[in-house]
Amino acid sequence: MSRGLGRVQRAVLAYVRSEPGGLSTVDGTSLAASVTGLARIVYEVEQPTDAQRAAVRRAVRSLEAGGQVEVRRLRVGRTYTQQRAHPRFWPPRYDRRLAMCTGKDDCPGCAAGDRPSTYFTADVVAMFIEHFGSLAEGDRQLWRATGHGWHLYPVPLPRPADDYRTYEVEITELCVRRALTAEEHAEAEQRAQAFIRPYTDAIRAALRGR
Repeated sequence: MSRGLGRVQRAVLAYVRSEPGGLSTVDGTSLAASVTGLARIVYEVEQPTDAQRAAVRRAVRSLEAGGQVEVRRLRVGRTYTQQRAHPRFWPPRYDRRLAMCTGKDDCPGCAAGDRPSTYFTADVVAMFIEHFGSLAEGDRQLWRATGHGWHLYPVPLPRPADDYRTYEVEITELCVRRALTAEEHAEAEQRAQAFIRPYTDAIRAALRGR
């Protein structure tokens, strides 16, 4: 047996049925109220909390499922900036890291899946000297590597800063109005067509005059 509408649902439904935002100048239908605006009315606060907005959203979705309101996301006139990678997908970039194997579970080379090397040819000696910047340091690291070997493994590099671009993102919010009948929707469509007709006629006339 249904318990009927809850307190928040009743408050939301009563508010949107009163058409507090007035009517649209385009199609004459009632303007939608945002979830934040509804939360201010329902809870009688200036700045509703996230929990209060969430409760109103749940009530709105429940009313929408019952066919009592119409819900859509609309712009609320605010924006924020966000950094996004461009291009979105990019070929991975790697650096090669030379490290001594510690022979323990926390060895970074072993963790990267690289099997330690235990050979010390002239090319390996030259690589150590070049990597560590001096003969003395290269020789010291070579002695360390004689214990468990050495790793030369790939390390993914972070994306360079110039791969990111700043975009302005427009904020939208869940908005709700009372459910319109099929007849009201048909009338609204006719009013909207009448509203835009002068503009479309002017565009057609301008195109014909070219």
